[in-house]
Amino acid sequence: MNSPISVFLRATGLLCLLFTSTQSIANTHPSYLTEKYCSSLVEQFVDSGMRSLDKYINEHFNPEYKGGIRNTIRFLEQRLEWLNECNNYLKDTAQTYVFHSEDDTQSIFSAITELTRELQHVRSGVEYRDDAGNNNPAPYVKRRFEALAQLVDRHHTRMLMKKQFQ
Repeated sequence: MNSPISVFLRATGLLCLLFTSTQSIANTHPSYLTEKYCSSLVEQFVDSGMRSLDKYINEHFNPEYKGGIRNTIRFLEQRLEWLNECNNYLKDTAQTYVFHSEDDTQSIFSAITELTRELQHVRSGVEYRDDAGNNNPAPYVKRRFEALAQLVDRHHTRMLMKKQFQ
């Protein structure tokens, strides 16, 4: 026959086991991640990050200069990694996303990935022949950038409207 003490000890042991296994399954995030940090990261990307990309793509992009392309690829990959980290944190802690919704977030992440991929193709030497037979990747890169810019601008407009009605 089980004594009340042994039942209590078994129950306590099971609760401890359940508690520790639940904690080990839960996502852990670096201590610097906060809603404020993530918000400022998104704001920086939407504001100065996109301005910088716009200036590079529309004024300084030259397929002959691989260093500038490499730096832009690194910039995009780094921002995507940071935004993804914040998105995972926000989903786990606040049930929100770095951009307006899950669909908007995934669309922007995909657009960043597509622009990065296009730049990687240019950097690796893929040729984009125009009607005259010249290698001209600029229209393809600009098209990818414009797709990203439209999505980010839509997010920015929503954020401005949200602030206006707070």
